[in-house]
This record gives sequence, structure tokens and C-alpha cells, in this order.
Amino acid sequence: MKSARKPKRATAPDWTPQAIGLAEDKYQAALRYLFDRPVPARRGQEWYWNWDGAEAPFDATPLEWTRIQTVLFANAGRDLAPYSDEQVGMGLHHVMSNDAGDIPLAAIDPSVPLAEAMRMMQAFPRLWQDCIGPRLAHARTAIGHEPGRLGFVCYMWFDVWPTFYLARQRFDNLSAVSAREGKVWRDAMWHALSAMLDVPCRAVQIAALHGLGHEGEHLQREREIHARIDGFIQSLRGQGQELADYARAAQCGQVL
Repeated sequence: MKSARKPKRATAPDWTPQAIGLAEDKYQAALRYLFDRPVPARRGQEWYWNWDGAEAPFDATPLEWTRIQTVLFANAGRDLAPYSDEQVGMGLHHVMSNDAGDIPLAAIDPSVPLAEAMRMMQAFPRLWQDCIGPRLAHARTAIGHEPGRLGFVCYMWFDVWPTFYLARQRFDNLSAVSAREGKVWRDAMWHALSAMLDVPCRAVQIAALHGLGHEGEHLQREREIHARIDGFIQSLRGQGQELADYARAAQCGQVL
């Protein structure tokens, strides 16, 4: 009699640069480029707004930038530990916004395979779980007034991050390939925002609701979103009225 096979354990992804296909020295150089920067004096501008040409620009292809983001998101808790909240905020601002560069456009570049972009999105929640969440765990300011550069990044990410917005622009031609890719992107975005709601950090939960408020109508999951937010409100157990009100606004797409 054959013995029953034991189910295979799911193996955790290997998020090392080598496993992702990225040279270790390239990744370390990217960390220094993004985060090893002096914090400007009050009212001073971040380094990327004052580029004087004395420093050579960081050279990476869209595929390399996608892989850099994958490794960064997955390992941010450890790899960004040497840097202050302000340094982390400056670097992540550069990652999330295309005002100062093209980093957030990398994953949607035609040269980047969809599987690479989705691996980046799989790693994305860990940035919030392991780095932003622990750093802002004790922040208790009014919504929209999270402290410092990192607080700004946390609250504003889904206002300025163009990656999903531009990815879903590709879905509009309604071709079979476009429709399949659109569903993959929507699923990835939904899973990321849903995972962020579980992070035990008020600022990250606000960021997730902010993202759902802006992108919810494009995720094609109206019932799931409403049920997820209803469950989140119930988990507050009557505490945190401001957060509950913000969650209800997110259900209706009425967040600023």
C-alpha cells in the first residue's frame, strides 16, 4: 500500500540580488545613490532637485531598475536600517515619483517582461510591512499630516506613483493580450493594497485606504473592496473614528 504523499511546503521567495538576476555591486550602488545622501537644511531641497552635473548619473536599464526595486522592496527593513527616516523618505520619494526621474516608469517599459514587473509587485507590500510600518508605527497625527519626508512618502505614494496608472492605460485597447495583462496588474495592485491594510501601523493603513480610494474603481472588485473595508472598520472596534470615517470615504472613492 502506497503511503500518502506529504504536501510540499511552500518555499519563501529568494529576494537576493543574485536570485533576481541583478549584480550585487549594482544593487549596492543603487542603495548609495538613493539613500546615502545628506538631509538638507530646513526648507532646503533634496539632492535630486539640485543636480549640478558634478556627479555622474546612475546608469541602469529599465529592467535593472525594476529588479533594483524588487530587491529593495523585499529587503527594505534590513537594507535601509543604516539610514535615517529622512534619508529613507528622500530616497523613496525619488523611487515613487517621476517628477525627478524615470524610476517608477521602469516596470511598465515595453522592454520589461510582465513577469519581472509582477515579481516587483509581489515584493512591494514588504516595503510597508518591514520598513515604513515599523518606522511610522508611533505616528498619531491627523490624516494627511504624517511627519517628515517619510510620512509624506507614506501618505502621498498613491497620489504621485505613476506605475499602476500608466500600466492600466495599456488596457484600454481591449485586445486579448491587453485584457490578460490588465487583469494581472489589477490583481497585483489589489493584493498589495489589501496586504497593506493588515500592517499594524495607522499611517500604512491610511496609505492603503488612500490607494483604494483612488484606484478602487479601476480594480474591478467593488464587492471585495467594500467587504474588505467593512471588515477593517469592524476591526477598529469603535476606536479611531477619524480612521473609520476615512475608510468609508475610501469605499466611495472620496479621498484627497
